[in-house]
Amino acid sequence: MATGQQPPTGLSAVRPMSLANRVTWALTGSVALFLLVICLLAYEAFAQMEDDLVDEVLAGQVQALRDDLRAQRNPSTVLSARASDGGRIQAWVLPADARPPEDDLFDQAAGARELHRDGRTWHTWVEAVPQGRLYVLYDATAHEDRVRAFGGVLAAGAVAALICAWLLARRLARRVVAPIGIVSERLSAWSRGGAPAPAPRGDEAAQLIEAFNCLQDHVDRSMAFERQFAANLSHELRTPLAALRTDVEMALLETASDSPLCERLQRMLTQIDAAAASLSGAVAMNSIDPARIQSVDLAGALDEAWFAMQPTAQARGLTLLNRVPPGSVCRLDPYALLIVLRNLLRNAIEHAAPATLTVGLAQPATLRFHDDGPGIPAERLARLREWRDGRTDLKSSSPTETGGLGLAIAQRVCELQGWELAITSSHADTPSWTEVRLILPPDAPRRPEVFSASRQQNS
Repeated sequence: MATGQQPPTGLSAVRPMSLANRVTWALTGSVALFLLVICLLAYEAFAQMEDDLVDEVLAGQVQALRDDLRAQRNPSTVLSARASDGGRIQAWVLPADARPPEDDLFDQAAGARELHRDGRTWHTWVEAVPQGRLYVLYDATAHEDRVRAFGGVLAAGAVAALICAWLLARRLARRVVAPIGIVSERLSAWSRGGAPAPAPRGDEAAQLIEAFNCLQDHVDRSMAFERQFAANLSHELRTPLAALRTDVEMALLETASDSPLCERLQRMLTQIDAAAASLSGAVAMNSIDPARIQSVDLAGALDEAWFAMQPTAQARGLTLLNRVPPGSVCRLDPYALLIVLRNLLRNAIEHAAPATLTVGLAQPATLRFHDDGPGIPAERLARLREWRDGRTDLKSSSPTETGGLGLAIAQRVCELQGWELAITSSHADTPSWTEVRLILPPDAPRRPEVFSASRQQNS
């Protein structure tokens, strides 16, 4: 043992009870409480039945004695006839002023009485008759013995049922808790690079929480690595891009403005800016920086994204109609918006052309991309939605097979920024069409005149 470390003492030395044991004892305790209530009710019911039986027997004997005595029959003859019940019933007829036959059992007051003495149970009855006073004594010890025997049977049955319940609860608890242990082991193995750590015995819930904590640490490390890698990549590529941009600008200064080379150099300059923006967008895809939030002109951002793709779009036969009203401003990350716009435009070029793509602004702060291309078949659209929602097997479906990698990238950026993509399409009907709605955050400030202009445009 290391110096300065003390063995655990007190409560810290007690191993926590496992979840399976807690479930076992909880189920067993519930069964025990149920059995206790049932046994108490059954015992009380049986005891009451025996008391009622004794009362009926005693009442019947008293009524018979009362009838015979009222018929002026000889008391000695009547009493001898009633004493034939195995000696459990005894009766006396004494003068009214005479002492009771058993001072410690009978009372002077008329009526019934129950006594428990020396391990025996007695039921007595005192009543005035024409011959004096009638005393009846009934030995109910046999009935009480039956009640106690019944209680013993109930107790033995309850103990046997409780043992069976404990065994069944233990087996059930293990089957219920087993998946938690499996999940904990798999999470621990995955978070530690495939090497499963020895699972400590104890509380399975604590083990699962510890496994999730390890998994969260692993995910945090992975995300930090991705963010650092994107930042390093952006830093390494910015210097050559800046040098290339400088060379292009110098070439532009030395080229006549009406020369065909000037247009090519201008387009190279635009592509260099697009590459630099893509690097910034790569960083934006892995993190959300509030410092990048600024007012963005939606119409200008769409024109900027379209400029670099215009030659490819013309070659494919895609025409863009920018119907976003000028001055439509939203506060958001401009790099993230450019990534989404470029990928949506690239997706339209690859899958909708030849067609006309109309981009407008709808309420609330929603960019509407509508093309009159061939549309998306229903089964392909369903697979695309499942892939975007994470419900499709990646081995049997890919973004290229469903709806294009551009939509997958745009969806990823929208998830990080809190935006939303909604896709609808018509393939079988004529005319066919596809519509993608980019729903921006509802709390982004917008100019009121934007929506009035949009309503006029749509009308």
